[in-house]
Amino acid sequence: MKFCMKCGSFYEEKEGTAGCPKCAGIAALYKAAEAAEVDHAMDEETAKRLRKRAWLELLIGIPAFIGVIYGLICLFRLLRA
Repeated sequence: MKFCMKCGSFYEEKEGTAGCPKCAGIAALYKAAEAAEVDHAMDEETAKRLRKRAWLELLIGIPAFIGVIYGLICLFRLLRA
């Protein structure tokens, strides 16, 4: 058994694999996340529009979520009384 100094896990070294499989899985997740990010090669107009949309979603979504939670708490209090 080998010990990975990076993540601290033990693993069996198999033929055809290089290094820790846990670290390889994490690296694959990071690679997929980078691919899912906003494409930095897009034109400035599209990037600006997407940034504005993301901020609007945050500014509307977070207060709406808090409102839903508050509404559920009020509903439970009303039903209990």
